[in-house]
Amino acid sequence: MPTDRRDTIAGGFTETASEYDGAVRFNLEGAQRLVLSIPPGHYDDVLDVGCGSGWATQAVIDRFHPARVTGVDPSDGMLDQFRAKRGEIAGVEVSLVQAGVEDMPVEPGAFDLVICSMAYHWFQHRWDAAAAMARAMRPGAIIAILCSGKGGEQAYRDVIADVEPINYQWLGAFDGNLRGVSEMEGYLVGAGLEPVDIWMERRVRYSTVDAYMERMRVVAGHIIGDPAAPEVAGWLSRVEARMRERSGPRGWTYEFNKLYAIAKKPS
Repeated sequence: MPTDRRDTIAGGFTETASEYDGAVRFNLEGAQRLVLSIPPGHYDDVLDVGCGSGWATQAVIDRFHPARVTGVDPSDGMLDQFRAKRGEIAGVEVSLVQAGVEDMPVEPGAFDLVICSMAYHWFQHRWDAAAAMARAMRPGAIIAILCSGKGGEQAYRDVIADVEPINYQWLGAFDGNLRGVSEMEGYLVGAGLEPVDIWMERRVRYSTVDAYMERMRVVAGHIIGDPAAPEVAGWLSRVEARMRERSGPRGWTYEFNKLYAIAKKPS
């Protein structure tokens, strides 16, 4: 039977929580675009699932000015980063809860809006996660999801598939985590929700090898391994060398796909 790795994932994000915002600026921009895609409305009670350091919550506050926000995340380090920002959020009652999506202690039918930005691809049980978020929604409520999409990061995947010893856990994580439009539709419909809009955003990015590897360390250190360990450091060194070989005049070039979804709970 597959093991439940929620604690491992949460622990990994706790270790890199203080570095997260600086390493993933594209995620912050994606959350803002997600929130701009939410239908106009009055959302007093908002649930942010996998809230991390709070940047998606801030985007919701900036646009909709809710009365209350509940942030849920299994990583205590990420919640600490969120708490450090709470002084910047005036006029909104913010509650933070350390929990996973499937066992979050929130009232059923209590929220007008549920958001989940760049967390869904890490959930171990996506059907159950969708159902748990749907239970928290009032009739007529909206859910907005952003996650990593199928087909992205292929250039990096090609490299790590060619550097021995092959890190099968990391290589397989892409296939296990990345999903497409039809799969997201299945999760939402299976949870009793009505999809409003589901789409994929494909971007070609140009980066330095160092910046790319730092991003991977911050978001996936729990899979890659401890860079201080000699065997991991040696493997990373070979990966970086291969990436530099394959870099072009604009540096390391790669595709990143983001999957967006907006759905409604039937009234």
